[in-house]
Amino acid sequence: MRPAVRALLACAVLGLCLADPERTVRWCTISTHEANKCASFRENVLRILESGPFVSCVKKTSHMDCIKAISNNEADAVTLDGGLVYEAGLKPNNLKPVVAEFHGTKDNPQTHYYAVAVVKKDTDFKLNELRGKKSCHTGLGRSAGWNIPMGKLYKELPDPQESIQRAAANFFSASCVPCADQSSFPKLCQLCAGKGTDKCACSNHEPYFGYSGAFKCLMEGAGDVAFVKHSTVFDNLPNPEDRKNYELLCGDNTRKSVDDYQECYLAMVPSHAVVARTVGGKEDVIWELLNHAQKGEADAMSLDGGYLYIAGKCGLVPVLAENYKTEDGSCKNTPEKGYLAVAVVKTSDANINWNNLKGKKSCHTAVDRTAGWNIPMGLLYSKINNCKFDEFFSAGCAPGSPRNSSLCALCIGSEKGTGKECVPNSNERYYGYTGAFRCLVERGDVAFVKDQTVIQNTDGNNNEAWAKNLKKENFEVLCKDGTRKPVTDAENCHLARGPNHAVVSRKDKATCVEKILNKQQDDFGKSVTDCTSNFCLFQSNSKDLLFRDDTKCLASIAKKTYDSYLGDDYVRAMTNLRQCSTSKLLECLLLHLAVS
Repeated sequence: MRPAVRALLACAVLGLCLADPERTVRWCTISTHEANKCASFRENVLRILESGPFVSCVKKTSHMDCIKAISNNEADAVTLDGGLVYEAGLKPNNLKPVVAEFHGTKDNPQTHYYAVAVVKKDTDFKLNELRGKKSCHTGLGRSAGWNIPMGKLYKELPDPQESIQRAAANFFSASCVPCADQSSFPKLCQLCAGKGTDKCACSNHEPYFGYSGAFKCLMEGAGDVAFVKHSTVFDNLPNPEDRKNYELLCGDNTRKSVDDYQECYLAMVPSHAVVARTVGGKEDVIWELLNHAQKGEADAMSLDGGYLYIAGKCGLVPVLAENYKTEDGSCKNTPEKGYLAVAVVKTSDANINWNNLKGKKSCHTAVDRTAGWNIPMGLLYSKINNCKFDEFFSAGCAPGSPRNSSLCALCIGSEKGTGKECVPNSNERYYGYTGAFRCLVERGDVAFVKDQTVIQNTDGNNNEAWAKNLKKENFEVLCKDGTRKPVTDAENCHLARGPNHAVVSRKDKATCVEKILNKQQDDFGKSVTDCTSNFCLFQSNSKDLLFRDDTKCLASIAKKTYDSYLGDDYVRAMTNLRQCSTSKLLECLLLHLAVS
């Protein structure tokens, strides 16, 4: 690379690093999943908002640490539960809400939700009979999970003039209240499921943390009552038949169906809100950033299959498909079929087939990845009719799973030291296609990868110590009809076809986007041979910027609908898997902002 180009790139990188601090929002996160989501948000903001506002990510261990960080000007924004919004507004923090989520419609936005007490239908106690019961809470200081129910029960609490934590510990026989002081009030953490220092943790390291965690505490029989918000039951039990097993405790000491939350609730609660400092808090910049992110102010981006499905559900359409193999003149008019998602086993394990995977040890590329998770888990859902994949397999490595899950049990982490086990990146040696295959070789019974993974890592194609002596004949793929075939016959024995990445756009912009990108690839596509001094659309100094680096061309898609592009098998798998997701991304927006 010529010195002038190096200097130019260095200046560009420096420019990003020194982006106007007044136009940069430092978002505070409290978990690895949030940090990863923030990093993705930051990258996409850089892509579509060249002049800002910008995003940087700050990692803390709890919401209270984030509140302190914002107060101390170490961060700028965090999304908080209503109870913590109140806490954040007190001295010395003095933070204020800037933007609120809403739970209604565009015509009828509602910046509140209902705090409810959920119980199993086969029990018979009422709200005034909770003394001595086992309770599940979202977290200490959280609105629906703590402040509202404790306020409602205040008169019933023994010695309410004492610490509320102490009074609650004496009122309930046992509880899980994440973020509580475990050493001072062990009963408040007694039901929590975290291991070691994760028990009762103020983050997702505690399995019973948050709305879904508190409801899981009830579902798994740890507690008798869960204090959550009204939508929690619907988020975790999309099947109406499953919801019939639960009821709400009403303030008049009756019970009602979970569908009747507007008539049977403990209180209406302010929605979660983004908070910022009162002085120098960048509220205008935060609003501008989130408003851009929510509205249609970007026209196109390239997405993998899992996100293509979500984009389609949100009303976007595929415009052009990335082709990775076709290089002749037909490339732009012939979208490739995509790759094959397969289940690989050792030839020596002759008794394993698609129909008897229960109790086996599984290896996955990562949670939410197409071949390694979305397709196989979506197909398994149709067989087992539940989302308990961690119970279906005896152990596994699915990077991105909760650390205490059995789906992290096989993960080995980084060669550089402990603490990176099961993380969804290259610090986990069993991450990705090659990592999942290595997991099969060393510890697992089945690996969910793509059809070329075995070929790329056997017969001398991978010289790493674990792979250098492997032969492709030592492995087979599982067919959905219960048979097996050689890995070279994956075309006739696979789980589903994984789509190539594709460019998506709003329907009203699709024609324009296609026209512009076709012109761009004519000028800057594979016809450009020297990318050191010229712009190349399909090559980048960093990996896979805008498009995958191995893209040969962008091919026109005849039917511009997400389901026709993804294919029936893939859509069916994703539709099944959606029953197991509580991701707000699947509701099309990361944040529901009040209508401007």
